[in-house]
Amino acid sequence: MEHQFLTILVPLLTAHVAGDFLTQSDEDIRRKNQPRVLIKHVLKVGLLSYLLLGLPAAWELVLGTTISHGLVDALKVRSKKGTYLSRFFLDQGVHVIILLLFSWTAARYQYHGTVSIWGALFGLAYYRALVLGAGTVLCVYVGNFVVEHTFQSLQALEEKDVENSSIREQSPQAWRHFGLAEGGRVIGYLERSLILVFVLAGQPAGIGFLLAAKSIFRFGELTDSTRRRQAEYIIIGTLMSFLFGTAAAYTTAAVLTILK
Repeated sequence: MEHQFLTILVPLLTAHVAGDFLTQSDEDIRRKNQPRVLIKHVLKVGLLSYLLLGLPAAWELVLGTTISHGLVDALKVRSKKGTYLSRFFLDQGVHVIILLLFSWTAARYQYHGTVSIWGALFGLAYYRALVLGAGTVLCVYVGNFVVEHTFQSLQALEEKDVENSSIREQSPQAWRHFGLAEGGRVIGYLERSLILVFVLAGQPAGIGFLLAAKSIFRFGELTDSTRRRQAEYIIIGTLMSFLFGTAAAYTTAAVLTILK
């Protein structure tokens, strides 16, 4: 069947997105170190995967992805290395790579030419609906997680920098007038990443957004040095949100185009 790889990958990725971000409460995330909570989450992802996949005989595939999901989450809970943001992207990246490998293997060998129940009933429209739904969740909802983790990482780095410096000892309030630790470097990384996305997407006019945003927020820093910290927070949050949303939107559009 044409698009066999995507007809397996899309449901599994959609189940992952729904399981990790829509059906998992903040309380569950905080208590994920408890085996009962972790098992409940993993079983939920497995059930969603089986239902959305629509291949009753593919229980071994679902079992494999479910166990892998649980192992990755268990390792993430026990690991405290890196920042909030790096752990988030590493965790999600490993999940996606595992699903890519399972889907490629299944589409090429065990389920080559197999049509799911949903594919037989609705055709490619079913998979396009899943892509649109998962893409919307990524752009609107998951983007918020990315920005929050970015701020948490910056705040942790800032607190560590303040503890190791003499600024706070000289004046309890003086440190607040300084910019974020590595703030300028992070802004540079983000704006160059956005420029690359705009150029590759054929939308160079978007670069004007960067110039306008940076000029507006940096103007406050030039006129009032005490606003530098706030300005850098806003710039980083805005660019990170814009970068993630743009990347997710274009990825969604690309997959929808393939599934025509």
